[in-house]
Amino acid sequence: MPTNTFFHLPEEKQQRLLDAAQIEFSRHSLQEASIANIVKLAEIPRGSFYQYFENKEDLYFYYFATLRKNSERDLEKQIIAENGDLIEAMDVYFSKMIVEVLTGENASFYRNLFVNMDYRASRRVTDNLATGEEEKNRKQHCHKHRGRKGHAAYAEHLYQIIDRSKLTIETPKEFTWFMQTAMHAVFSTIVDGYRQQRENTAYDSTEAVKQLKMKLSWLKNGAYK
Repeated sequence: MPTNTFFHLPEEKQQRLLDAAQIEFSRHSLQEASIANIVKLAEIPRGSFYQYFENKEDLYFYYFATLRKNSERDLEKQIIAENGDLIEAMDVYFSKMIVEVLTGENASFYRNLFVNMDYRASRRVTDNLATGEEEKNRKQHCHKHRGRKGHAAYAEHLYQIIDRSKLTIETPKEFTWFMQTAMHAVFSTIVDGYRQQRENTAYDSTEAVKQLKMKLSWLKNGAYK
C-alpha cells in the first residue's frame, strides 16, 4: 500500500503518478518496468517516489487495485441479484471482467500482468479480484480507519451471503479453496485469450467468455455425464 504521505498529496499529483504507472506497466512487465521511467513520466524526483511507495511492486498492485476498485461491491451485488447463487453471480461478473481485460482501455496492462504472473502476484491478484482487498485498504487509509478487514474476513462475509443450500461447501475454509479453484479457471481463460489474440488478430473475446462459462459449468455440474 502507498504511504500516508502519498494520500496527503494533492489529487493532481497522485493522478500523475498513477498515469505514469499506467504507461510504464503497459509497456513493460513488472520485472522489466523501471522506477526511473516512472518518476520521469510523473515529473517527480526519484527520492520522492520512496516517500510514497516502498518499491515498484507497491505501486504496481496499488494501480491494479484502482482499476478494480468496484470489484468487491460489484461481485457482492451480483451475488445478491442472483439470490445468493454463487456460480451464476461469478458467471455474470467474471464474463464481463474477461472482456474488459482482453479488449478494454487497460488491456496492455492486464496482458503484462496475467502473462507474466508468478505465484506471489497471483495471490495478490486473487485477493483483489475476489474481494477488492487492496481498494478496501486504500479507503481505510484515506478515512484513517484503524481497523483492517482482511481477505479472510471478507471471504467469510461472502460465505454468509451465498445460498449454501446449492453447494456442497460446508465451511469458510472450503469456500476459500473453492474460490481459489474458480480464480484459476478465470486466470487460465484470460491467459489463453491473450495467446489466441497473439496468434489470431481476428480473435473475438466472446470465445474466452464461452470457455469460462464451460469451466464454471464443470464446477457447478461436474464433468461426468
